[in-house]
Amino acid sequence: MFKKTVILISAILALVACNQAKKTPAHVPQPSDSLYTAHAALKVYGTHPERALAIVDSALIVGNISSFKADFLRALIYANSVEKPQFNKAIDLCEGLLRHDSTQVVDKSTFAKRNDVLGVMMDACRKKGDDERWLKYAIERADLSRSHGMETEALRMEAEIGAAMTGLGRRDEGLIKLEQVIRSLNTGEPSIDRLDAGIVALKRRINVFEQAGRFQDMIPDAQTIIQKLEDYQNTPSAYAKDSFRLPDESSMGPYCNFYTAQARAFLARAYSQMTPPNLDEVRKYVRMFEESDFGHTFGGRRMLTPAWKCLGQWDKVTAINAEAESRMGTDTLNIAYASILKDKADEAKAKGRYIQAISYMDRYASLQEKLSEKRHDSEAQEYAARYHAMEQEQKIKDAQAQSARKDAVIVVILLILLIIITFTIHAVRQRHAIVQKNRVLARMINEMSESQAHADAPKPDKALFDMIDGAIRKEKLYTNVNLQRQDIVDRFDIGRHSLNDLLSAYADGQSFTAYINGIRMQDAIRMMQKEPDTPIGVIAEAVGFTPANFREQFKRQFGMTPTEYRNNL
Repeated sequence: MFKKTVILISAILALVACNQAKKTPAHVPQPSDSLYTAHAALKVYGTHPERALAIVDSALIVGNISSFKADFLRALIYANSVEKPQFNKAIDLCEGLLRHDSTQVVDKSTFAKRNDVLGVMMDACRKKGDDERWLKYAIERADLSRSHGMETEALRMEAEIGAAMTGLGRRDEGLIKLEQVIRSLNTGEPSIDRLDAGIVALKRRINVFEQAGRFQDMIPDAQTIIQKLEDYQNTPSAYAKDSFRLPDESSMGPYCNFYTAQARAFLARAYSQMTPPNLDEVRKYVRMFEESDFGHTFGGRRMLTPAWKCLGQWDKVTAINAEAESRMGTDTLNIAYASILKDKADEAKAKGRYIQAISYMDRYASLQEKLSEKRHDSEAQEYAARYHAMEQEQKIKDAQAQSARKDAVIVVILLILLIIITFTIHAVRQRHAIVQKNRVLARMINEMSESQAHADAPKPDKALFDMIDGAIRKEKLYTNVNLQRQDIVDRFDIGRHSLNDLLSAYADGQSFTAYINGIRMQDAIRMMQKEPDTPIGVIAEAVGFTPANFREQFKRQFGMTPTEYRNNL
């Protein structure tokens, strides 16, 4: 019976793929039918990925699919499964597929394979919260799509790039990128692919606005999504049927209903988080959303959590969070679990259980700190810089119409490199001399300290502290975001306990991190006063903060954000 079911499903999927092949123009490369096969399996088996995996295993055994396609389908199932998602398994499988011989040399015959694998890899990384790899693979997929003449797909990936950059602390650049993508997709002849890519870009920007607390800005984008879908439903003939993502027109009805429901959920969330919340609008969009099919799913109900909190429906908040924790399993080092802790703290506070609320908030703050450290320790800036460099290189190539201009650019670059190398050698020599001098002075101070070892609690040497403090300030060591206590200990050849004693005696007992952040904050305030046109994010990075950490530290210390401070100067 099971074998017959497998054969029947395989025949249906083959028929769908065949019909799609007839609709797809031969001159445009398209992703393979693997995507449709896996989505069909997931649709048939709902929230039971193990059954979909069994279908794949059976199809492989009887020879209906290759081992490559089997691994791809497994990765897609892991990335999209609702019950206890296993994103790491999806990522591991995709990494193996990207090393496969059939995806290494990308031409017309292998483009679809690599493009499909990159799509699943991106999706898994985004859902896992791995913004670094999300950005990396979005960049590759954008380049791949553009090299094969698929401009709409490239713009879709540009939206993913913008969203990933905001998750890596480059919010201003990310929002600029998203704005450029949305404008580009609003021009030209309407088509189903451009409609879908535009909706994805708007959704990504809505998420960024919500994370930034810009709830009012969420509303126009959500309304635009609804308006675009209504326009399509009213005049479908005006849209070119160019989508390989939606293989037949019958799928457009559920598609429009799904994204309309999501847009209404965004509106409910926006109105519920405004100050003060617009309760009438919240109730209106909650009611409309709950009447949709998507409103009865786990993902849909979870989207309404902020609205339910606003309306005081804590029983629904508790139920959906309990279900989310059950699905999450033991993997709690993620943004989703941090959101659950925040919801629990808010509920405890609303019900007057203040001690419990404080406990949940402490756990929430601790988890947020771990997630922040995890982001800072990654190579995210390298990938962001790489993407920025690629854009600049493309602009230069477009501008270099004549060979003479190219030669001039090369000469300038060589001169700059020569100046940089000369300056670097000079700086290294100077620093070496300073380090040697500081080590000698540090040894002298240590010897003087050791000669007084039997005295009663001698006070640490003020001269040593002044020397260290002066070096940190004058050489702007604090501008290095990765500056550690060990860096100072190694440079001045002193012990960690000696440095702690110096900070305790002459830096008001501050920890090393608090001491360095204090110097950074002083420099940042000075720059905000003297450089009113310099963006806050640029100032934060210039003094050694990340933009998010600077805003958090500033508000915690002064009770207002850097922007509010600057506006009141």
